[in-house]
Order: sequence, then C-alpha cells, then structure tokens
Amino acid sequence: MVMKMSRVIDCEKLSLREANSRIKEAIRNGDEVVLTHASELYGLASGLKTGEVTVRGNAGDYLGALNQGARIVVEGDAGAFVGDNSRDGEIWVKGNVGEGLGMYAYGGVIVVSGDAGDAVAQMNKGGTVVVGGSVGDNVGLYMMNGRVVICGNAGKGLGHVMLRGAIYLDGALESPGKNSKCEGIADDDLAFLRATLKKYGLRANMRRFRKIVPASSRP
Repeated sequence: MVMKMSRVIDCEKLSLREANSRIKEAIRNGDEVVLTHASELYGLASGLKTGEVTVRGNAGDYLGALNQGARIVVEGDAGAFVGDNSRDGEIWVKGNVGEGLGMYAYGGVIVVSGDAGDAVAQMNKGGTVVVGGSVGDNVGLYMMNGRVVICGNAGKGLGHVMLRGAIYLDGALESPGKNSKCEGIADDDLAFLRATLKKYGLRANMRRFRKIVPASSRP
C-alpha cells in the first residue's frame, strides 16, 4: 500500500496563481495538500479534477469554484460563493460561510457544518448542498435540479420560482417563495437524510423535516 505524503503550502505570501500552481503540482505528485494562511486568497483550489485539499483555518471567497472531482475540507470558516459552478467532488466547510454557497452547481456535494448566508444553491442544476445550521434569504432561487438540506432555519423566499429538485428543511421558515410547496417525506428521502447527516456529523430532528418542491413545472 502506497502512503500519500502531505504537502503543506503556506499561502500567506503567495499570489493566487502561485498558490493554485503549487496545489496542482502537489496533486500531480500524488500528495495530499494542506493549506495555511488561506483566508486572503479568493479562488483557491478552483477547477481541480482530483486530489485532497485541507485548509487549516479559514478560507476566502470562491473556494473550490468549478470543482470537478477534488475533496476539499476547510477546518474553519469560508467566505462567499464556495463551490460556485461545481461539477463533481466534495467540499466540506466545518465552520460558517458567506452568501452564494453552491450557486450554479451542476453536481458534487457541498456541505457546511455551520450557518450560510443568502442565495444558497441559487440556479442549482444538480448538486447536493447541505447546511448544518441556518440560511438566509432567497435560497434555491430558480433551482433547476438537485437537493438542498437545511438543518436550521431559513429566511425569506425559500425555493422562489424553483423548477425541479427538492429542499429539505428542519427548522422554521420565514416565508416561502413563489411556486414552492410542501409535500410528505418518503422513505427514500429519510434514507438520504439519515445517511447524509450521519456522514458529516450533523444533527436534526428527522420528524420535523419538510420537503419543499415546485408547485408547478411552469411557474
């Protein structure tokens, strides 16, 4: 069995181009990547097709944008637009994030253990976006497919003009969006929720979950 080596990259004095170049070089070498002092670089670890990246501490905006298959773990908080336009892979932020989490995602899994801001999973086309805490307004706006799990509360306009997909909400809802409705939780929904929450160590009341879906395919 070949043991992977860890490559620690201190981003404090690097430009975004230099940092991303070193990340890709380490992944090509088969190393697991550990990033430090990464909070001031926006767009780190973008467009990766493979590899494992761990951020020690906080990360900036657009972390893991255009992810195509890498596993990225942040041990602190992250900024806005994490996982923007993701295609595949996994991003897990163990703290809180800003607005725009998982916007325009085509696929992959994006998880936040804490809270997220406004505009989570807007224009989601097939990704799975999971928030262990609460979210802001306009979550799932124009959502075209995929799944969103919210273990806390949601603000205004949840699922506004959503076309396909499903949003699972455990907490309170300030106001629903146009063209969204609640329906019953099926056995396969419960199986998905249990497996997902267990994998990422998240807690929710399974009995309280509501499933929000489009009221019509032509809003």
